[in-house]
Amino acid sequence: MTSHPLAAAAAPCSRGGLRWGIVETIWIFLIFFLAAATPTPDAGESHYWVKARHSWNPAWCPGDLFLESRDAHLTFDWTFGWLTLIGSLDVATWIARLVAWGLLAWAWRRLSWAIVPVPLWSLVSAGVMLLLARHLHLSRELVLRGGVEAKTVAYVFVFLALEAVARGRWSAALLLAGGAGAFHVLVGGWLAVAVGCACFAWCLTSKERLDYRAISLAAVGGLLLALPGLVPALLLNQGADVETTREAARIYVFERLPHHLVFHRFEPWFIARFAALVAVWVALAIWTGRFCPRLVPVQLVVAGAVLLAVVGVLLDQGAVLNERMESRGYLEYQQRAATWLRYYWFRLADVLVPVGAALALVAGIQQLQTLRPQLANWLLVVAIVVAGGDLVLVRRERGEQRLPGAALQQQQRDARRWADWRAACRWIERNTPPAAKFLTPRQQQTFKWHAQRAEVATWKDIPQDARGIVAWERARSEVYPASLAHRRHDLGAFTDAELVALAHKYGATYLLLDQSIAGRPILLPKVYPLAGETNDSFTVFRVPARVGP
Repeated sequence: MTSHPLAAAAAPCSRGGLRWGIVETIWIFLIFFLAAATPTPDAGESHYWVKARHSWNPAWCPGDLFLESRDAHLTFDWTFGWLTLIGSLDVATWIARLVAWGLLAWAWRRLSWAIVPVPLWSLVSAGVMLLLARHLHLSRELVLRGGVEAKTVAYVFVFLALEAVARGRWSAALLLAGGAGAFHVLVGGWLAVAVGCACFAWCLTSKERLDYRAISLAAVGGLLLALPGLVPALLLNQGADVETTREAARIYVFERLPHHLVFHRFEPWFIARFAALVAVWVALAIWTGRFCPRLVPVQLVVAGAVLLAVVGVLLDQGAVLNERMESRGYLEYQQRAATWLRYYWFRLADVLVPVGAALALVAGIQQLQTLRPQLANWLLVVAIVVAGGDLVLVRRERGEQRLPGAALQQQQRDARRWADWRAACRWIERNTPPAAKFLTPRQQQTFKWHAQRAEVATWKDIPQDARGIVAWERARSEVYPASLAHRRHDLGAFTDAELVALAHKYGATYLLLDQSIAGRPILLPKVYPLAGETNDSFTVFRVPARVGP
């Protein structure tokens, strides 16, 4: 077999030297750190890490519906969950953050250097990629969004797979897609599909002869590597009947995650700006394809991700059109459409289009250095200033709002109320039995993180298995009804008798109530705050056997 032309073109990458590799990786890590470092937990961490801790210590927070549902991300739990045994959730998360961001920086440097093997240009491409991903995404999926979770680690394999593609190592790319699938089955699965489509397109358009036997064996090897992520996903709905599975898919797609999964519910501005990014990416890909052969197969993988997003749009719009033409009930439409829409068709494009555009931009500027150096220098300065300025704005926002992403996601933006929340959770951790279970306020997602106790339900913590999802929706709709009174006064909209009955039904022994919006005095046995204790926002009540006179 002849040597691969792209591998030869990328050969200068290997001569970059260990020194530049270390320096650039550290700088990219700092860029990622500045872009993503927030107080713990971030939006996704409050969900992933309590589940990881429970997987290593099932006695922690017993009776919690979410924690005791089936595990969907065993590889992540096995790899990082043990950290929760040697330190607090905050310590474990920070260790994982440093490891994950370091691996992402290392993988990005390898990818960028494979395209533009010039010292320090990988810093520019990293900054541009984060800028585009932050402001021009379609379905709210970002590489560093939400803190460290399973997909964060999977993106390390995504970057390495793209580097392998740039070097003409299609077999390695498929194996790396399997590694991504071990941590997050959908990220790895869609990456494998995109790489496979790109490989097929490359075979049709390139004169190079590929070793199809090696590629086929790599595809099988990638599937085997993905089994730790694939098998738990396949077993999630084991034992659930068809109606339960369909209803669970409907709840997951249309009730909980339409902002990720349902195209016709995306904000028009998100659609318009992403379409503009795709147009720019296409123009850059065509232009750079003339002089940067290393980038062509990478852009084919990006095109595969865009094609998956187009399929998602067609499935969404086809389901909407079918529902209108057949005059079916909206509930039946949702159940039928959710079967296909639940697979995150837009996730990979949200990540890879900014990647493809950033790499093409730096490759184009680098090419202009020899043709029109003055223009190239101006474009380079603009790219650095804009990307750096966006990073400054990010840090300024974080400095003005010194709260975790999990608090901001639930609109808990008042520093004083956040302090009251933390104080109430600390009291609960120190003064209630470890097996206690709580009814908790609607607008929060960090109770288990800070109070270390089980709760009946919370919006963020949706299970992944069909039975768990249906049970979660039933509990959530009862505890947090959609009426205006309940949205305004939260648990305070119930009578005391209703609160006790609800607690007994779900095995809750305590009630944590947002007294500032309850709208009425609660006459249940109060245990916090008592004399000498101050909390202007939150009150803890013990659930009695029955409501007294």
